[in-house]
Amino acid sequence: MKNFVRIGWAIVIWIGIYILSLEIIPSLGFLQGLLKSHPWISKGNITQLTLLTVSFVLMSIFSKGNLSTYGFKSVKIRQLTKPALMGIMVGFLVIVLNIVVAILSGMGAEEGGNSAMSDGILRAVISVWIIASISEEFFYRGLLQGILAPLRKYGFKLCKVYISVPVTFCAITFGLGHFCLLSVFPDLIVINIVISATVLGFIAGYYREQTESLIPAIVVHMMFNIAGYTIPLLLMKLAPT
Repeated sequence: MKNFVRIGWAIVIWIGIYILSLEIIPSLGFLQGLLKSHPWISKGNITQLTLLTVSFVLMSIFSKGNLSTYGFKSVKIRQLTKPALMGIMVGFLVIVLNIVVAILSGMGAEEGGNSAMSDGILRAVISVWIIASISEEFFYRGLLQGILAPLRKYGFKLCKVYISVPVTFCAITFGLGHFCLLSVFPDLIVINIVISATVLGFIAGYYREQTESLIPAIVVHMMFNIAGYTIPLLLMKLAPT
């Protein structure tokens, strides 16, 4: 498959699955009824689980059952140390940026990025730590980066670190995918989230490529979500009223 054709397919798959998981599947009648009868289930959960399911099915088909080509490989525990630390560092950076944006825009702390998780810490753990971290990595670093893997010989160096085309493509599309939050948050907050997600995408993609495994990418993502979103929520819950 020629390079431009491979990139074209990646774009089509990205847009198609994005629309399917964000708009089409959650709007199905029986799922709408499920959301109404089970308030603890959110539309976001359905979107994430759709990403997870469709990505896994397509990876299985494209790889003809050899999922190791899409990152299904084990790694040594010591290979997860740096990804975890990088995820935490970027997560704390998000906290700082959220505070700055909240101050500049005159919003309160909850309006500054954590109101979406006001339902509770347990729901944040399930939805953000686990479901989001795994499903989004399956889609971006698993499916899309796997499709573009033959293009890894093309790229550029940033501070002596080689960044390939697959890593760049998946980081940018991962960041752009968060513009759907414009219906939930103010513009400045969404821009902050898009930038943070793009940075996270570069880091997760880099470790996915270096180790040829999805596990470090999931760890980066999970630590990012814990530090950037769950810690502020926890502090708000514990703060005296």
